[in-house]
Amino acid sequence: MGPVARFREYLVLGEVRSRLDDEEQVLAWSHASLPEVRAPAVFVVTDRRCVFSVASSAIDDVEAPLTKLQMFDLDRQSDATARVRLHGAGAEVMCEFSLTSRARSRAMGRVLGELSRARLQSPASYDPNLTSPLQPMPRGVKDHARRVWVTVLGVLVLLVSVAFMTPFVPGPGILTAVAGFAILAREYEWARDVHLWSARQADRFLAWFTRMRRRVFGRSRDVD
Repeated sequence: MGPVARFREYLVLGEVRSRLDDEEQVLAWSHASLPEVRAPAVFVVTDRRCVFSVASSAIDDVEAPLTKLQMFDLDRQSDATARVRLHGAGAEVMCEFSLTSRARSRAMGRVLGELSRARLQSPASYDPNLTSPLQPMPRGVKDHARRVWVTVLGVLVLLVSVAFMTPFVPGPGILTAVAGFAILAREYEWARDVHLWSARQADRFLAWFTRMRRRVFGRSRDVD
């Protein structure tokens, strides 16, 4: 594994790895999402379990031992997304994967390949020999123009976040930076990695800020 891959895993899997067993190995992972949930997430397959982790403390992680999973369903919701649902004895995991690029399609293929090797029953249409079991969304002129606009807007938002972090222009710099990476994550894999990491940091910061505010206001009420 090269330095770039290691750094990507550090950003994306740092939170998940902290909860794995010492000898547990990560076999494959891919960015994923929950329907109608904006927070980024990651789907991880290890040699012992599947883990679906959302970068939000308001949503609990879902874990299922491979020994309890029996099959998975694969349903293409649109040109841009596909939904995977894993079933088993008392266990179920459901998430959506992006198909907006070949890299994202292949990442999903690696995850499904490991599930297939774990002897989970797969749909008849699924071919484990394909690196991209579902072809990525075809991209035309509009999609390339959209990539340009996403790049420009994302960079502008990041520049604004840098300004907010200075003492001259006070503002929500951290949250604005997360928004900038969220915009760029629509098109760039590196931004997707950073977006997941930064969303986790922002979630921790907001939780800490909420606790501190409750302490301060709680003490103020006690004094009054």
